[in-house]
Amino acid sequence: MARTKETKMFPEQQEKMTQEVMASLHPSTYGKDYAQKHSSFFEEVENSDLEVVTENVAVTTSNMEDELTNEVQSPPNPQKRISGKQRKATLEEYQQTFLQVPRIDDRKPVFVSSDVRDRLDRVVRILGGRRMSVSGIIENIVRHHLSLYEEDFEAWRKL
Repeated sequence: MARTKETKMFPEQQEKMTQEVMASLHPSTYGKDYAQKHSSFFEEVENSDLEVVTENVAVTTSNMEDELTNEVQSPPNPQKRISGKQRKATLEEYQQTFLQVPRIDDRKPVFVSSDVRDRLDRVVRILGGRRMSVSGIIENIVRHHLSLYEEDFEAWRKL
């Protein structure tokens, strides 16, 4: 249960809070039928009652914020360990998606930095088959990217 304590609010804060509460209680928020059926409720609310409610809400909110900032920050959760079977399944999925030798009929040159080329070459040598090349993995990555975002490209084109 939230704790409350008596605090004094500045008139500007109280006015803003009153406006926010009144806006949230306005009959139009719930539709015309609701406003007609329950209009007496909205007329019966006194400003003094509303001020008490807004003060209590403000005090409770500020106490909750104080408690949150005073809590000791816990260390981040350690990463979960991945089993050997999961790693093997992930590797097989990756090889199936990106390390299959693609058929490239009409080749065109594409330029990448030497750092990226070296890193891709290492991946291909370690994980790829005998006929796999850097060009092949780039082709597979780009095909995957284009198929993944195909619908988005069409939507963005129409903007």
